[in-house]
Amino acid sequence: MLQSVAIMRIFLLPLLLCPVLFAQKPGVDRQGCHDPKVLSRMPGCWINRCRTAPYERAELETAKVGTRKTAVEGEFETVTYYCSQETAAVEIAKNAEGALRRAGFDIVFSNAYFTTRYWVTARKGPQWVAVYAERGHYDLTAVKAKELEQVMEASAEGWAQQINQTGRVSVYGINFDTGKATIRPDSEKVLAEVAALLKKEPGWDMLVAGHTDNVGTDAVNVPLSRQRAEAVIVWLAAKGIDKARLTAAGFGSRRPLAENANEDGRAKNRRVDLIKLY
Repeated sequence: MLQSVAIMRIFLLPLLLCPVLFAQKPGVDRQGCHDPKVLSRMPGCWINRCRTAPYERAELETAKVGTRKTAVEGEFETVTYYCSQETAAVEIAKNAEGALRRAGFDIVFSNAYFTTRYWVTARKGPQWVAVYAERGHYDLTAVKAKELEQVMEASAEGWAQQINQTGRVSVYGINFDTGKATIRPDSEKVLAEVAALLKKEPGWDMLVAGHTDNVGTDAVNVPLSRQRAEAVIVWLAAKGIDKARLTAAGFGSRRPLAENANEDGRAKNRRVDLIKLY
């Protein structure tokens, strides 16, 4: 019995000591973390944790809490600071707001939840900064907005797999002049992949369906989306695809894949669908 107790103590002791050995020490920054360049820290605070990414999406408060946020994508870093419990949230938030104003930032959002929580969001060109403060600690998030470098490409092989699984695929990158059915030159690479897909699967007959976002009316968008689908078929026929295998359709904004409330959603809805006909 005594031997069993001794063995249990040997195994339990490291577990009991873990919080002591690995807890973040008050007043000491976490190793590898540093202050963002956009805003110095509140005096007397230290870094509890941090994270950086060359490209990340952040939802930043830009209106009344709980109603609307703005999504910003780009160079990302976030730092959580711990302070003494005497450091009030309003003190942190007002210091941050004043420093950002003096640095030329526009304060696009500032709000308080009673006296316990404060939000500040600021912007200077592509650089966004958001501070969320409570008593004794605060989060600082900085995002420098930039376009994503496109490194992944759609391919005939990937589309074939999806069509075999679901019978359809949404194709992006077939672009048209605004309000017209004229295919833009930057669509050539994607269209070439569509042609390669159809050559590889000669037994497939496809519905080519055009879709738009909700900008404009269906009276305009429905026939326009069909005309764009027809333009795609003409392009494919010129590359050796039998037109008899392809049927054009246009649905305008009637079959969205995402909400049209923001540009991200509208971009998902502007597409050409390839639907296998059985």
